[in-house]
Amino acid sequence: MKQQYKSYEESKEFLFECMKNYPDIITIQSIGKSWEDRDILLATVSLNVAYANLKPALLFTGTVHAREWIGNELGIEFIDYILKNYKNNPEILKTITYNTLYLVPCLNPDGFEYSRTHFSFWRKNRRNNGDGTYGVDLNRNFSVGYNKSKHTSSNVYSGPKPFSEPETRAIKGFVDTHPNITIALDYHSQGNVFFPAHKFNHEMELEGTDLNTLCANMNYHINKITGRRYGINRGKPPTKLISGSGREYYYSKGIISAVVEVGTRNIPDYMQNMTESINENIPALLYALGEAKNYSPHSPQRVDNFHLVEFDAHGCKLAWDYPEDPEIYFEIYKNKNNKMACNDASLRGITSGHEFIDENLDSGTMYFYYIRAVHKLSQTKSPIAPKVKFKTLLEDNEFSRTIFPKKSNVGYVAQKSPEANIGHFGVNSLKVGVSEGRGICYCVMQIDLDSIPKNAQIVDAKFSLYPLNRVSAKIEKYGEWSLSIMDSNTIADIRDFD
Repeated sequence: MKQQYKSYEESKEFLFECMKNYPDIITIQSIGKSWEDRDILLATVSLNVAYANLKPALLFTGTVHAREWIGNELGIEFIDYILKNYKNNPEILKTITYNTLYLVPCLNPDGFEYSRTHFSFWRKNRRNNGDGTYGVDLNRNFSVGYNKSKHTSSNVYSGPKPFSEPETRAIKGFVDTHPNITIALDYHSQGNVFFPAHKFNHEMELEGTDLNTLCANMNYHINKITGRRYGINRGKPPTKLISGSGREYYYSKGIISAVVEVGTRNIPDYMQNMTESINENIPALLYALGEAKNYSPHSPQRVDNFHLVEFDAHGCKLAWDYPEDPEIYFEIYKNKNNKMACNDASLRGITSGHEFIDENLDSGTMYFYYIRAVHKLSQTKSPIAPKVKFKTLLEDNEFSRTIFPKKSNVGYVAQKSPEANIGHFGVNSLKVGVSEGRGICYCVMQIDLDSIPKNAQIVDAKFSLYPLNRVSAKIEKYGEWSLSIMDSNTIADIRDFD
């Protein structure tokens, strides 16, 4: 299985062969050397590649962590896909005409090769720390939020100082000298989740809507291929914020950036899982590359003061500020859920005015509105204004209520461990599905409805679970998930599997 993955040398050979066969589309350069003197290779892909640095660009980085082979593999396959299809696919041709791809398939070549040939679970680079330990976590070695550590044997050892490593200095040097980079995607594994960048102030940034929407739109393209939907988490509590990562460094340079965690294992079975992960991510990457031009200094400016003027149970009025420009119109998008795609399916209206009235809304329902300015001739779009969210009013004969179960009434029951099921309640971990040791496992929640009037008619109910550990929340490959409702008065003990 591991032999199906490309090695560093095989990847290098592939890249230079591509440059030989497609000299007008791709160039290869070394942006630096690793500790063990391997070239850190970067591919530049664009139509008329000699002018690539003049176009808005997306930066792809992969295999920052040695054991996360998906980055190298996806990067190589993405280049292969573009080169083999751009002549016959007008969307690809348009994308590489107006945008540039900078792609580093493997930022950590020493660690990658050590993971391949010695210890597959190796994470860091191969720096000799001088005390019998090796390696620095490159994704803790950037300057933004850097936390110094003395624990050199730790898997997340951040190095003696920011940019102490030749690998992080190499990508820093490239980014600092290429202001045309507008989007950066850092590919890791595992979790099937997007982690957009943050400035450690919990989603208050002006670009917060841009970051989440970019990921949501990529998610849309992933979902079309496999039906899978990645999570989108910007690192708010209770999730621990990552310090010293490349993502935050790129963001500090004004680049829209995110980490993409792919798959459910660091080194999954190639034929069964890796090919699926590649196939679902290539369309998402192509979309993101096409978005690079919308974040350049030459794109329309962001809409200002997008706000809700008024609303009732079934309608709303939105307004915004923008300089008068006959070459600009506005696209308004609407979703009922947060962090969903803004595309043709959610496009609610187009107008050249500075206000918009929407009707036929559902009462007591959350709505999320988004707006972009669009240049009529070039079709270049602006960054997205901070979203407007609100909940429509209820009708006079309606009411709404949020009910939480008691902690002691939330847990799971396992088929093969009936004596232990009582201890599965009142704790955070919920194991649902099938395992060899526990057998069939069901999550059980008892919700008290005594606060609802007896003569009320429930016409709609929503049920939400939030996974605290995105890595352990492997919700796939186990068939369909379903929800059943039972009357607790008919059950003697909810902790009894039978």
